[in-house]
Amino acid sequence: MTVTKIPPIMSLRSFTPDLILEDEVFNNCLQQIRDWYASPLGTELLETESAILEQLLAGLFGYHLLQVSVQERELFSASPIQHKVTLGLKPQDQSPFLARPTELPLENDGTDVVLVHHLLDFVDSPQEALRELSRIVLPSGYLIIVGFNPFSLWGLWKTMAAWRKLPPWNGQFIRPGRLMDWLNLLNFKIDRARFCTYGLPRAHSDKSKPDFSKGLSRNASFPVGAVYVIVASKQVGTLTSIRPVWKSHRAFEQLSVVRRSVNRDLLSRKDLKGTPQD
Repeated sequence: MTVTKIPPIMSLRSFTPDLILEDEVFNNCLQQIRDWYASPLGTELLETESAILEQLLAGLFGYHLLQVSVQERELFSASPIQHKVTLGLKPQDQSPFLARPTELPLENDGTDVVLVHHLLDFVDSPQEALRELSRIVLPSGYLIIVGFNPFSLWGLWKTMAAWRKLPPWNGQFIRPGRLMDWLNLLNFKIDRARFCTYGLPRAHSDKSKPDFSKGLSRNASFPVGAVYVIVASKQVGTLTSIRPVWKSHRAFEQLSVVRRSVNRDLLSRKDLKGTPQD
């Protein structure tokens, strides 16, 4: 596996080529998700998500972009950013580096755009992963999060006991409002939110018939779509300098009064010496 040279601003803190992610449970779950994305339904959903991401990424500029996704396809082809890299989550991934989502080997405030594709839906600690991802975002940079919406037909489908343990229904399906609250606590401002896939979770085998749900996904955005795409920008608060308020001490005030009185006494003595005596 060839290792791509990382620019200094996006340099690795402690890169070890022999890093092996030994979380067998997560690796098995990740492989199941990737197998599902290879299915007709997963492929169709990925095409819809890619179309929305192309529109959003085309207007975001910078020097470095990082994609963290549960599947292996690159979703940043429409981005004008030159240096784009994907994070490997399994030892078999063809990526410049491997890392756990909660322990990224990247410097603070060094990445312009971080694309998080359904990662928070399947990690054990989504808040910890989100905190780590926000750490590497450049001030005024962007964090794009793609996740499953529980307030949708897909979320209703998830409640069925028959396939609750199968991907993607075994994911957490984090509420978009809850995710926005987490982002606000991390000093992120929500710029926009898009929703897509309003139909039932089934693949359209007959391509000759129009898919109205896909057209609705690209032309409108109602908060009941199966997938949400949230774009948030990192805010940096400006520091307001606090000037000290100087107060004159009483001792100095008394000293000034004494000095004035002494000066007056000296002047009066000089006047007495200068007056002619009879």
